[in-house]
Amino acid sequence: MSAHITTEREAADLLSRLVATPSVTPEVEGGTGEGAMADLVEEFARSIGAQITRQEVFPGRENVICTIAPDAPGPHLMLEAHMDTVALGPMTNGHQPYMDDQGRLHGRGSCDTKGSLAAMLLALQWASGDSDPEGPLTVAAAVDEETGSAGAKALPHSGVKVDGAIVGEPTSLEVVRSHRGGRYWPLITHGTAVHSSTPELGDNAILRMADVLHVLREEYGRRLAGRTHPLVGNSSFSVGIIKAGTSFNMVPDRCEAIIERRQIPGESVDDVEAELEEVLNIARRRHPDLNVEVQAPFVFGDVLDTPADAPIVKVLRDAVTDVCGSANVIGVSYGSDAATLAAAGIPSVLCGPGDIAYAHSADEFVPMAEVVQAAEIYARAWKLFAAA
Repeated sequence: MSAHITTEREAADLLSRLVATPSVTPEVEGGTGEGAMADLVEEFARSIGAQITRQEVFPGRENVICTIAPDAPGPHLMLEAHMDTVALGPMTNGHQPYMDDQGRLHGRGSCDTKGSLAAMLLALQWASGDSDPEGPLTVAAAVDEETGSAGAKALPHSGVKVDGAIVGEPTSLEVVRSHRGGRYWPLITHGTAVHSSTPELGDNAILRMADVLHVLREEYGRRLAGRTHPLVGNSSFSVGIIKAGTSFNMVPDRCEAIIERRQIPGESVDDVEAELEEVLNIARRRHPDLNVEVQAPFVFGDVLDTPADAPIVKVLRDAVTDVCGSANVIGVSYGSDAATLAAAGIPSVLCGPGDIAYAHSADEFVPMAEVVQAAEIYARAWKLFAAA
């Protein structure tokens, strides 16, 4: 393959179009959804002769699956990136991309993860010109990664069968084979509402929740101490939301707290859930009148633990080495669609341009030199994977 499959100008032009197309998750107020972005991805892919499948995940929210050489005999590689972004928040003019004098393109989603998507589309464009491809290549632009990965969960049921996946996230072009998973639970304590002038006649649900959180903090602190993984770091527990009360002069009869657990490779889902119940039972024994309810967990990310010797890891490591001169295989603490695909039986890894520190930030940006390198890495990985 040629040394360069695109230029920074070409990459910046495409990425600017992606960033200028709002695709804020509709889970937040004013979120546009991914519809316009899906249309743009399809338009680009059709212009290079790709075969297109649009897969509805939610009403008006579709994955766009773009394939070249679907009948080529070798292994089928998927490049996957999500189209949705977080809200603009403190970012001003987030959908008006601009380049700075250091060659970095700024705008919401530029780093997380439209830089990866642009690079993947450019790799697909380059691959479409191969007169004798050894294997199929698919770019999957997915919905809903920021709020549940429903798009990634749907991809294995799209009818497009793949043998491995590279998921685009801002890894600074490092190869990520492992990351933590996460889930959260609403906990609800129940009490008895009375006027605050006679609190002794009631049962304050906030104080009941304080009893629960004291035990959770103590027990998780003890249990998770030293529970670590060499690539992804520590298991963790946190409390993110507490909601209770309707008036200062009323003892509340209900309090809700959202607790989160990030688990590491080696911690099973069943073990994590059983441990929570064990800890809550300690709270119940210490406070016999405690009435605490655990609601169904929300899973926002599975654990990723692709073996170091998996073919997809070797292929991506070799592709990064070819383009960048060396490659680091690492783990990260955040989650991604890669774990969802891996759980469905698709060996998966992460690699993409940009630094995760600038994802979701008030000044989100991606170096365009890395976007160009990413396109070359993805194209090289396709060739290596198809020949494996």
